Amino acid sequence: MYWILLLGLALAWGLQSFLIHQLWRNGLEVELSFRDRYIYEGDTSVLREIVVNDKWLPLPALEVRIAMSSSLGFTGAAAENSGVSDQTYKRDVFSFLFHQKITRSLTFVGKKRGYYEIRQADIKSYDFFYNHLGYAQFPVHTVLYVYPAQVDARRLDIVCTAISGSVLVQNQLFPDPFEFAGIREYQPTDPLNRMNWKASMRMGTYMVNQFDSTTNLDLTLIFDVEDSHIWKADTLVEETIRIVSSLAARLVKARMPVELFSNAAVTGVEKPDKDRGLCMKLPANASHMAKLNQQLACINGCTMSCEKLLAGMELPKNSERLQVLVSKNMDAEIIEAVSALATVQTPVFWIIPVLSADAESAVSIPNVRTFLWEVKL
Repeated sequence: MYWILLLGLALAWGLQSFLIHQLWRNGLEVELSFRDRYIYEGDTSVLREIVVNDKWLPLPALEVRIAMSSSLGFTGAAAENSGVSDQTYKRDVFSFLFHQKITRSLTFVGKKRGYYEIRQADIKSYDFFYNHLGYAQFPVHTVLYVYPAQVDARRLDIVCTAISGSVLVQNQLFPDPFEFAGIREYQPTDPLNRMNWKASMRMGTYMVNQFDSTTNLDLTLIFDVEDSHIWKADTLVEETIRIVSSLAARLVKARMPVELFSNAAVTGVEKPDKDRGLCMKLPANASHMAKLNQQLACINGCTMSCEKLLAGMELPKNSERLQVLVSKNMDAEIIEAVSALATVQTPVFWIIPVLSADAESAVSIPNVRTFLWEVKL
């Protein structure tokens, strides 16, 4: 009697092992997708993991392994069965009945700006006795941009005030969004976003903010990501990119068109001219900020020296152009190039990211106003 039972168990084990080994991939689908197309540095998002067993055969144990950049780190419950080495690895185990779909949401944080892809998921199949039966790679494709973090807006105030102050005029060409000049009674032609509600309640009638005016200026934003010294300063380069993203957003939101130049090399999206680096024109609205942040997220190297970039700047003659340079480098060659670029008609505002230990460093150049931007480690 016992041998019949044992024989039956052996046959059942062999049959389930054979069926699962032969058919486990049939009707199996794996999908990975980032919930968001983009996030900012430090933000949290979700990786959706969908596995479908669309057949009558149950799958006792299915192991799904994911590998993605170590700059994306799983958090909370998603951090279980995950590890970080050259990449972030995640292992999930599923158990399926027939015709079943399982969806899991894996929370992660974007620790560093960049362009990230997941192109495949590795699958292992096991039988009811957890014997390994099969392995397969399932192609997937999902991408995520991690944009540069936005710096504290209050730290940009001094720069924006200096920019607007250099072009204040008395004739009313268009209002300077950075230069508050008082309040007055509401007129039917005033936009509602200038309404001062506190003053309106106090005065008993509608009041609006009014601003001084600026000329129709040309503004060039130049940033330098060169890091050629033996001791690398990744922290300062990253802060440079954050400043550029935040300042550009502030300027175009204030309806100031910006022309942007850099020696940054970009990967993952449309590549810049190898002889000029990244180059963009941003109209006086926020419509192109997504494209700029995508480019900034994909910066991966440098195309030329900062002095070569500055020497190649072509400005129209007799142009009242403002130039804002963001660069951590203060070498003699760069200072000379900045000096040549700055004139009475084309002043330069130089934002210099520095470490706390270097906070006393400064340069003095005619027609160049410098702003030390302290970066804490």
